[in-house]
Amino acid sequence: MKQTFIVKESRELPTEIRPLLFNLYSFDKAPNLFNLPPDCSLYTGWRGNELVAAIHVDYRDFITAHQIRMTDATYKDPTSLRGLIDHVLYQLLPQIRQKTTISLNFQKNHPFQRIDSFTAIGFMPHLETTVYEVSLPPYQKDTYAQWKLCLEYPETYESWLASRNQYAELLPEALPLTDRAINDFHQKQGAFHSLRRNGIIVGTMYSRIEFSRCYIHELCLMCDPPMLQEGLSFIQQSSYLKLKHIQDIMISTTSRQSNIRDTLLKRNATETTSTTYTFLKELLPQPYLR
Repeated sequence: MKQTFIVKESRELPTEIRPLLFNLYSFDKAPNLFNLPPDCSLYTGWRGNELVAAIHVDYRDFITAHQIRMTDATYKDPTSLRGLIDHVLYQLLPQIRQKTTISLNFQKNHPFQRIDSFTAIGFMPHLETTVYEVSLPPYQKDTYAQWKLCLEYPETYESWLASRNQYAELLPEALPLTDRAINDFHQKQGAFHSLRRNGIIVGTMYSRIEFSRCYIHELCLMCDPPMLQEGLSFIQQSSYLKLKHIQDIMISTTSRQSNIRDTLLKRNATETTSTTYTFLKELLPQPYLR
Protein backbone atom coordinates (compact mmCIF):
# COMPACT_ATOMS: atom_id res chain seq x y z
CA MET A 1 0.00 0.00 0.00
CA LYS A 2 1.38 3.39 -1.03
CA GLN A 3 2.02 5.71 1.92
CA THR A 4 1.01 9.37 1.88
CA PHE A 5 3.85 11.86 1.47
CA ILE A 6 3.70 14.49 4.24
CA VAL A 7 5.68 17.74 4.50
CA LYS A 8 6.41 19.32 7.90
CA GLU A 9 8.52 22.29 8.93
CA SER A 10 11.04 21.21 11.58
CA ARG A 11 9.56 23.56 14.19
CA GLU A 12 6.31 21.59 13.92
CA LEU A 13 8.05 18.38 14.93
CA PRO A 14 7.99 17.24 18.56
CA THR A 15 11.31 17.90 20.28
CA GLU A 16 11.98 14.19 20.67
CA ILE A 17 11.51 13.63 16.90
CA ARG A 18 13.82 16.36 15.61
CA PRO A 19 17.05 14.42 16.33
CA LEU A 20 15.96 11.96 13.60
CA LEU A 21 17.19 14.60 11.16
CA PHE A 22 20.75 13.80 12.19
CA ASN A 23 20.27 10.39 10.59
CA LEU A 24 20.07 12.12 7.20
CA TYR A 25 22.95 14.58 7.68
CA SER A 26 26.61 13.92 8.32
CA PHE A 27 27.71 15.40 11.64
CA ASP A 28 29.54 18.41 10.14
CA LYS A 29 26.82 19.22 7.57
CA ALA A 30 23.70 19.31 9.76
CA PRO A 31 22.00 22.73 10.04
CA ASN A 32 21.39 24.18 13.49
CA LEU A 33 18.09 22.38 13.94
CA PHE A 34 17.13 23.97 17.23
CA ASN A 35 18.12 27.58 16.55
CA LEU A 36 17.05 28.53 13.04
CA PRO A 37 16.74 32.26 12.27
CA PRO A 38 13.09 33.42 12.16
CA ASP A 39 13.17 33.84 8.36
CA CYS A 40 14.65 30.40 7.69
CA SER A 41 12.91 27.03 7.65
CA LEU A 42 13.96 23.40 7.51
CA TYR A 43 11.31 21.39 5.67
CA THR A 44 11.09 17.63 6.10
CA GLY A 45 9.43 14.99 3.95
CA TRP A 46 7.88 11.87 5.48
CA ARG A 47 6.46 8.60 4.17
CA GLY A 48 4.43 7.33 7.06
CA ASN A 49 6.75 7.49 10.07
CA GLU A 50 9.92 7.43 7.96
CA LEU A 51 11.87 10.63 7.37
CA VAL A 52 12.99 10.53 3.72
CA ALA A 53 14.08 14.08 2.77
CA ALA A 54 14.94 17.52 4.16
CA ILE A 55 15.93 20.92 2.81
CA HIS A 56 16.84 24.28 4.37
CA VAL A 57 15.10 27.35 2.91
CA ASP A 58 16.38 30.88 3.58
CA TYR A 59 13.78 33.64 3.12
CA ARG A 60 15.81 36.49 4.61
CA ASP A 61 16.23 38.28 1.26
CA PHE A 62 12.77 37.43 -0.04
CA ILE A 63 11.03 40.74 0.73
CA THR A 64 13.91 43.12 0.00
CA ALA A 65 15.71 41.45 -2.93
CA HIS A 66 13.23 38.80 -4.18
CA GLN A 67 15.69 35.96 -3.54
CA ILE A 68 15.19 32.60 -1.81
CA ARG A 69 18.02 30.15 -1.17
CA MET A 70 17.59 26.38 -0.83
CA THR A 71 20.56 24.58 0.72
CA ASP A 72 21.49 21.54 2.85
CA ALA A 73 19.35 19.19 0.77
CA THR A 74 19.49 15.56 1.84
CA TYR A 75 17.38 12.50 1.16
CA LYS A 76 16.96 8.74 1.26
CA ASP A 77 14.63 8.77 -1.72
CA PRO A 78 15.45 11.17 -4.62
CA THR A 79 11.83 11.22 -5.75
CA SER A 80 10.78 12.35 -2.29
CA LEU A 81 13.28 15.21 -2.36
CA ARG A 82 11.88 16.47 -5.64
CA GLY A 83 8.38 16.18 -4.19
CA LEU A 84 9.47 18.10 -1.08
CA ILE A 85 10.97 20.94 -3.14
CA ASP A 86 7.93 21.09 -5.41
CA HIS A 87 5.64 21.27 -2.36
CA VAL A 88 7.65 24.15 -0.84
CA LEU A 89 7.53 26.05 -4.14
CA TYR A 90 3.78 25.56 -4.44
CA GLN A 91 3.30 26.92 -0.92
CA LEU A 92 5.29 29.99 -1.91
CA LEU A 93 3.26 30.93 -4.98
CA PRO A 94 0.51 32.94 -3.20
CA GLN A 95 3.24 35.12 -1.60
CA ILE A 96 5.00 35.98 -4.86
CA ARG A 97 4.30 39.60 -5.84
CA GLN A 98 7.34 40.16 -8.08
CA LYS A 99 9.65 37.91 -10.05
CA THR A 100 11.63 35.95 -7.46
CA THR A 101 14.81 33.93 -8.02
CA ILE A 102 15.23 30.60 -6.23
CA SER A 103 18.73 29.11 -5.92
CA LEU A 104 19.15 25.41 -5.14
CA ASN A 105 22.54 24.04 -4.01
CA PHE A 106 23.66 20.41 -3.87
CA GLN A 107 26.90 18.95 -2.59
CA LYS A 108 28.61 16.59 -5.02
CA ASN A 109 29.44 14.17 -2.20
CA HIS A 110 25.72 13.53 -1.82
CA PRO A 111 24.40 10.70 -4.03
CA PHE A 112 23.51 12.93 -6.97
CA GLN A 113 20.45 12.37 -9.06
CA ARG A 114 19.75 13.13 -12.69
CA ILE A 115 19.63 16.78 -13.62
CA ASP A 116 16.26 16.30 -15.30
CA SER A 117 14.79 15.57 -11.86
CA PHE A 118 15.11 19.30 -11.20
CA THR A 119 14.59 20.67 -14.70
CA ALA A 120 11.22 18.89 -14.55
CA ILE A 121 10.16 21.32 -11.80
CA GLY A 122 11.63 24.39 -13.48
CA PHE A 123 15.22 24.55 -12.22
CA MET A 124 18.06 25.17 -14.66
CA PRO A 125 21.71 24.18 -14.06
CA HIS A 126 23.70 27.38 -13.55
CA LEU A 127 27.21 26.56 -12.30
CA GLU A 128 29.45 24.22 -10.32
CA THR A 129 31.72 25.43 -7.52
CA THR A 130 34.95 23.57 -6.78
CA VAL A 131 37.46 24.20 -3.99
CA TYR A 132 41.20 24.22 -4.76
CA GLU A 133 44.02 23.93 -2.24
CA VAL A 134 46.87 26.39 -2.80
CA SER A 135 50.25 26.43 -1.03
CA LEU A 136 51.94 29.53 0.41
CA PRO A 137 55.35 30.10 -1.24
CA PRO A 138 57.77 32.17 0.91
CA TYR A 139 59.05 34.65 -1.66
CA GLN A 140 58.53 38.21 -2.85
CA LYS A 141 58.71 39.90 -6.28
CA ASP A 142 59.27 43.55 -7.11
CA THR A 143 56.31 43.62 -9.51
CA TYR A 144 53.99 43.16 -6.55
CA ALA A 145 54.60 46.81 -5.69
CA GLN A 146 51.83 47.55 -8.21
CA TRP A 147 49.37 45.40 -6.28
CA LYS A 148 47.44 46.09 -3.11
CA LEU A 149 44.94 43.98 -1.16
CA CYS A 150 42.60 46.45 0.56
CA LEU A 151 40.55 45.34 3.56
CA GLU A 152 37.01 46.76 3.46
CA TYR A 153 35.18 48.21 6.46
CA PRO A 154 31.44 48.69 7.11
CA GLU A 155 31.62 52.23 5.73
CA THR A 156 33.05 50.90 2.43
CA TYR A 157 30.89 47.78 2.10
CA GLU A 158 28.42 49.54 -0.20
CA SER A 159 31.03 50.29 -2.88
CA TRP A 160 32.56 46.78 -2.50
CA LEU A 161 29.10 45.28 -2.95
CA ALA A 162 28.48 47.33 -6.10
CA SER A 163 31.75 46.08 -7.64
CA ARG A 164 31.09 42.50 -6.63
CA ASN A 165 27.49 42.35 -7.82
CA GLN A 166 28.45 43.28 -11.38
CA TYR A 167 29.74 39.70 -11.71
CA ALA A 168 27.32 37.95 -9.34
CA GLU A 169 26.22 35.31 -11.86
CA LEU A 170 29.81 34.03 -12.16
CA LEU A 171 30.36 33.58 -8.42
CA PRO A 172 29.50 30.72 -6.02
CA GLU A 173 26.40 32.46 -4.62
CA ALA A 174 25.15 32.96 -8.22
CA LEU A 175 22.97 35.85 -6.97
CA PRO A 176 23.60 39.49 -6.04
CA LEU A 177 24.53 39.85 -2.38
CA THR A 178 22.42 42.14 -0.20
CA ASP A 179 23.30 44.45 2.68
CA ARG A 180 21.75 41.86 4.99
CA ALA A 181 23.98 39.10 3.62
CA ILE A 182 27.18 41.10 3.86
CA ASN A 183 26.39 42.11 7.46
CA ASP A 184 25.72 38.45 8.27
CA PHE A 185 29.12 37.44 6.83
CA HIS A 186 30.74 40.26 8.81
CA GLN A 187 29.23 38.98 12.07
CA LYS A 188 30.71 35.56 11.28
CA GLN A 189 34.16 37.19 11.11
CA GLY A 190 34.34 37.17 7.35
CA ALA A 191 36.76 39.60 5.68
CA PHE A 192 36.07 41.51 2.47
CA HIS A 193 38.90 42.74 0.24
CA SER A 194 39.33 44.65 -2.99
CA LEU A 195 42.31 43.74 -5.14
CA ARG A 196 43.85 46.81 -6.77
CA ARG A 197 46.55 47.19 -9.38
CA ASN A 198 48.01 50.67 -9.81
CA GLY A 199 45.11 51.96 -7.73
CA ILE A 200 42.42 50.44 -9.98
CA ILE A 201 40.08 47.73 -8.65
CA VAL A 202 40.58 44.52 -10.64
CA GLY A 203 38.93 42.08 -8.23
CA THR A 204 36.95 41.38 -5.07
CA MET A 205 37.33 38.68 -2.44
CA TYR A 206 35.49 37.31 0.58
CA SER A 207 37.36 35.05 3.01
CA ARG A 208 37.45 33.58 6.50
CA ILE A 209 40.17 31.97 8.60
CA GLU A 210 39.16 28.60 9.98
CA PHE A 211 41.45 26.14 11.77
CA SER A 212 44.78 27.44 10.39
CA ARG A 213 43.43 27.71 6.86
CA CYS A 214 42.37 30.74 4.86
CA TYR A 215 39.15 29.95 3.01
CA ILE A 216 38.55 32.28 0.08
CA HIS A 217 34.86 31.58 -0.39
CA GLU A 218 34.57 33.94 -3.32
CA LEU A 219 37.18 35.40 -5.66
CA CYS A 220 36.48 37.61 -8.66
CA LEU A 221 39.39 38.75 -10.85
CA MET A 222 38.55 40.52 -14.10
CA CYS A 223 41.85 40.84 -15.97
CA ASP A 224 43.88 39.25 -18.77
CA PRO A 225 45.76 35.94 -18.18
CA PRO A 226 49.22 37.41 -17.39
CA MET A 227 47.72 39.86 -14.89
CA LEU A 228 45.53 37.10 -13.43
CA GLN A 229 48.59 34.89 -12.91
CA GLU A 230 50.36 37.75 -11.15
CA GLY A 231 47.29 38.63 -9.07
CA LEU A 232 46.93 35.08 -7.74
CA SER A 233 50.65 34.96 -6.97
CA PHE A 234 50.29 38.25 -5.07
CA ILE A 235 47.39 36.84 -3.02
CA GLN A 236 49.53 33.82 -2.10
CA GLN A 237 52.44 36.02 -1.04
CA SER A 238 50.23 38.45 0.91
CA SER A 239 48.69 35.55 2.82
CA TYR A 240 52.14 34.17 3.65
CA LEU A 241 53.49 37.51 4.86
CA LYS A 242 50.44 38.69 6.82
CA LEU A 243 49.07 35.40 8.15
CA LYS A 244 52.08 33.55 9.54
CA HIS A 245 50.02 30.81 11.21
CA ILE A 246 48.14 29.91 8.01
CA GLN A 247 49.13 26.57 6.47
CA ASP A 248 47.45 26.93 3.08
CA ILE A 249 44.63 28.62 1.18
CA MET A 250 41.40 27.03 -0.01
CA ILE A 251 39.97 28.92 -3.01
CA SER A 252 36.43 28.38 -4.30
CA THR A 253 35.97 28.99 -8.01
CA THR A 254 33.13 28.17 -10.40
CA SER A 255 32.64 26.60 -13.81
CA ARG A 256 31.96 30.14 -15.08
CA GLN A 257 35.43 31.23 -13.96
CA SER A 258 37.50 28.93 -16.17
CA ASN A 259 40.25 31.56 -16.40
CA ILE A 260 40.82 31.44 -12.63
CA ARG A 261 40.50 27.65 -12.50
CA ASP A 262 43.04 27.15 -15.32
CA THR A 263 45.49 29.59 -13.70
CA LEU A 264 45.18 27.82 -10.34
CA LEU A 265 45.96 24.48 -11.96
CA LYS A 266 49.00 25.98 -13.72
CA ARG A 267 50.16 27.10 -10.28
CA ASN A 268 49.94 23.49 -9.05
CA ALA A 269 46.78 23.98 -7.02
CA THR A 270 45.12 20.73 -5.93
CA GLU A 271 41.47 20.14 -6.73
CA THR A 272 39.60 18.90 -3.66
CA THR A 273 36.52 16.69 -3.56
CA SER A 274 34.36 19.62 -2.42
CA THR A 275 32.04 20.51 -5.31
CA THR A 276 28.62 22.17 -5.20
CA TYR A 277 26.02 22.29 -7.97
CA THR A 278 23.84 25.39 -8.23
CA PHE A 279 20.47 25.49 -9.99
CA LEU A 280 18.27 28.56 -10.51
CA LYS A 281 14.54 28.97 -11.00
CA GLU A 282 12.35 32.06 -11.39
CA LEU A 283 8.92 32.26 -9.78
CA LEU A 284 6.43 34.72 -11.27
CA PRO A 285 3.28 36.16 -9.69
CA GLN A 286 0.20 33.98 -10.19
CA PRO A 287 -2.90 36.24 -10.11
CA TYR A 288 -5.31 33.31 -9.84
CA LEU A 289 -3.75 32.30 -6.49
CA ARG A 290 -4.26 35.67 -4.79
